[in-house]
Amino acid sequence: METLYKDGLVKSIGLSNFYIHHLDPLMQTATVQPMVDQLEIHPGHAQKENVEWCHKNGIVVEAWRPLGKGALLSHPIVTEVTAHHPGHTAAQVLLRWALQQDILPLPKSITPERIRQNLDCFDFELTPEEMKAISQVEPNGGVEQPDEVDF
Repeated sequence: METLYKDGLVKSIGLSNFYIHHLDPLMQTATVQPMVDQLEIHPGHAQKENVEWCHKNGIVVEAWRPLGKGALLSHPIVTEVTAHHPGHTAAQVLLRWALQQDILPLPKSITPERIRQNLDCFDFELTPEEMKAISQVEPNGGVEQPDEVDF
């Protein structure tokens, strides 16, 4: 990947599911720093240490499954926060939660209307209290160490 980058054949190097125990040794030998690390991140699976490490080292964090497989859309805390933002959906609140932590959410949808709604999350902000409440959602899925799991 570094050769492709240096040759101008790719514009950036991205990783997926690289955690600190992967990144530390990689950074010791890398000649080109990765630009992005895609991690499963959503309330209840925030991966705070990995996110902080990436931010500290200038790596953009992209969240896959930012809606928690859709299960978080009806979570009581999320619905309560959503009620304080008329005209916005629970999905928009969850995407906003990620954005306000400098995490780039990557929601999956094939429905054109939902795709449009997902893009419409820049006209409001969550309060610090709302951010804290959403961050306290109980653990709900996610594979902590995907390299140690048989798929």
